[in-house]
Amino acid sequence: MEDAISKADKFYEKEMFDQALQIYLDALNGLEGEKRVEVLRKIAECYFYRDNPDINNSLRYIEEAIKNGNNFKDRILHFMILSEKDPQAALAEAKQLLDEAEKNKMDEVLPELYNNIGLLLWGDESESYFKKALETSKKMNDLENYVLSLQNLSYLEKEKGNNGRAMEYLEEAMNAVEEVMKKLPKSKKKEFISSYSDLYDQAVSLAMDMEDYDLAMKIANRGRVT
Repeated sequence: MEDAISKADKFYEKEMFDQALQIYLDALNGLEGEKRVEVLRKIAECYFYRDNPDINNSLRYIEEAIKNGNNFKDRILHFMILSEKDPQAALAEAKQLLDEAEKNKMDEVLPELYNNIGLLLWGDESESYFKKALETSKKMNDLENYVLSLQNLSYLEKEKGNNGRAMEYLEEAMNAVEEVMKKLPKSKKKEFISSYSDLYDQAVSLAMDMEDYDLAMKIANRGRVT
C-alpha cells in the first residue's frame, strides 16, 4: 500500500494527475485516519487540476476529507474548487472562513485566505485583500504567499496599464526568492528556483510587453541555476 501511494505521489509531484489519480483511488480502500484524509485530499486535487477537471468528483472527495479530518486548509481548498461551479457560494464560504480565522487569530492561514478571496473578487476590490496577504505573509515568513500576493498585485497593475508598477512588484518578489536561495546549499538551489518558475515567466512576459528585451533576457537568466 505504501509503495503504491509513493508511486502515486511521484506522478502527482510531476503534475501527471491522471496517472496519480487511478493509483490513489485503488489505494483508498482500507486506509484509515490521517493517511486516508491525505489520500482523499490528493484525489480531490487530481480531479481539480487535471486537464479535464471533474469538479463534482473533486468536491465529493474534498468534502469527505473535511468530514474525516476537519482540516482548515481543506476547507480553503473546498471553496476554491466550488468557485468553478458556483462563484457566489464560494465567495460567501470564503468570507465565512476568513471571519472564523480572524476571530480565532489563525494567523498561519490568513495569507492564503486573503490571496484566494482577492482572486475570487478580481478587480478593484481585490487590491486590499492582496495587500493584506502581503502584510500578513511577511509577518509570518510565508514566502509562497508573499510572492503570490506580489504576483497578483502585478497582474492588477498590468490590467490598469501600469507596467512599470507591475514590474516593481515582480522585482520585489524575485528579490525575496533570491534572498532565500542564497542561504540554501548548492544542491537545493535549482529545485528551489524552479518552484518559482511562473514568477520569472511572468516577469519575462511583462518585460517583453514593455519591449525591454534586455531586461527580459536578464530576468530569464536570473531564473536559472547552473
